[in-house]
Amino acid sequence: MQPESKVLRPPLIGAFLIVALSATVAAAAPPPRVVAVGDVHADLPALKAVLTEAGVLDARGAWSGGNTILVQLGDLVDRGPAMRATLDFMIALERQAAKHGGRSVAILGNHEVMNVIGDLRYVTPGNFAEFADAGSEIRRAAAWKQYVAYRKRQAGSFGQPEPELGEAEEQAWLAAHPPGRLEHREAFGPKGKYGRWLRSRPAAFVFDGTAFVHGGVSPALAVGPLSMLDQRLHEELAAFEADRQALVEAGVILPFFDIQGASAAAGHTLDILRAAIAAEEAAAAEAGRKAKVPKKAAKLEALLERFVAWKTRLFASADGPLWYRGYSQWTDEEGAPEIARVLAASGVKRFVVGHTPQPDARVRVRFGGTVFLLDTGMLAAYYKGRGSALELEGGTATAIYAGEGRQVVWPAPAPTAAPTAAPAERSEDASP
Repeated sequence: MQPESKVLRPPLIGAFLIVALSATVAAAAPPPRVVAVGDVHADLPALKAVLTEAGVLDARGAWSGGNTILVQLGDLVDRGPAMRATLDFMIALERQAAKHGGRSVAILGNHEVMNVIGDLRYVTPGNFAEFADAGSEIRRAAAWKQYVAYRKRQAGSFGQPEPELGEAEEQAWLAAHPPGRLEHREAFGPKGKYGRWLRSRPAAFVFDGTAFVHGGVSPALAVGPLSMLDQRLHEELAAFEADRQALVEAGVILPFFDIQGASAAAGHTLDILRAAIAAEEAAAAEAGRKAKVPKKAAKLEALLERFVAWKTRLFASADGPLWYRGYSQWTDEEGAPEIARVLAASGVKRFVVGHTPQPDARVRVRFGGTVFLLDTGMLAAYYKGRGSALELEGGTATAIYAGEGRQVVWPAPAPTAAPTAAPAERSEDASP
C-alpha cells in the first residue's frame, strides 16, 4: 500500500487558507474605540448629553456604541441632583454595553470611596432624600433611641455622669440625620446595592497602553504595574471595614456613624484606654511588679490606633490614586521627568485622569501627550464648567463637548497660518 500523500487535498487547503486569513485579519484588527468621561457629580442629564454627542448613546439613552469601550473616571456621586439615578444608570449601562459587544468600565473616584466609608461631607440633603422611603421616620426614631442607649452605656463604661439628652438634643440629632441618611448608609454598606457594586470597581484600568485613574499615580507610589496598586487599595479598604465592624461589635461605635463620628468615638475610647493602661503600668512600677494589661485591652488599643489613622490609608491619602493632583499642578519643568518615571515604572504609555477641575473647562493635554486631564466641571451649576469626553482611536485623541462638537487635541493640531494678502496702501493715519 502506498503511504498516504502528505500533500493537502484541495478542501483542506481551502480550510487552511480560511483559518490563516481569519487569523491574519484578527491580528490586524485595530483596537476598539475608547471613550473616557470625567467627573459627573450626579449630573445625569449632562452625562447622557455628552455620551450621546460621542455616539455611545442613542437619542433614547440606550447603548449605541457597538464595541466601544467606555471608561468613566470616577466621582459619579455627591453635590449634584441625581446621585442614585446616576448610579442606577451606570449599573444598567454595564449590562447594555456587554450585550452589544462593548464595555462600560466605571472606576473608583475619591467620592465613591468617601460614601463607602461614611465620609459624607459632600452628600447634599437632596442626595439623602433620594434614599428616603415610607419607613424613614420609623428608622430615625429607632436610631435615636439606639444612640441614647449608646451614650448612656459609654458614660457608664468610662465612669462619667449620664449625659443629658432631652428634646433639644433629639432635634439637633434628627436635623443632622435627615430622612434617607440611614438608608444611604445601608445602600453603600458591604451588603447594599451600591456598596457591593462600588467595592467591585477597579481603582485603575489599563487598555492598549493607556492607564485610566481618577487622580493619578504619585511618583512615590510608582513601583510596578497598576494592578498592584489597585489590589493594595482594595485590601486596605477591606481591612479598614473589618476594623470598623469589630468596633461596632465591641460597642465603641454604632453602625450608622459617619467616619468623623466613628473616628471621634474611637479616639475618645483610645485616650481613656491608654490612660488606664498607663495608670496600671505606673502602679505596677511603684509596687515592683509586672503590669497586668489584659491581652484584650492591648488588642483593642491596636485596633483603635489603626482605625483613627484612616486618613493614612491608600484610599484616603493625598498621594493615593484617588486623590493625587500632581499631573495638573506640576510645572512643565518639574513634571516632565516625574511623569516619565511614573510611566516607565507603571509600564504604560499615557495617563487619562479626572479629579482636578480645569480652570478653562477644556480637556488639557500635558507632557507630550502622556497626560490627559478630563475634569472639565460637568456639574456646571457647581463648577461653571461643561460636560466632555475624550475619544481615543487610531492614535488620535479627540475632545468631545456636548453641543459643541469635536476637537482633535492629540497629536497637537498645527497652528493655522494666516492667509497671505497683498500689502495694503498706507494712508496718512495708518497705525505704524
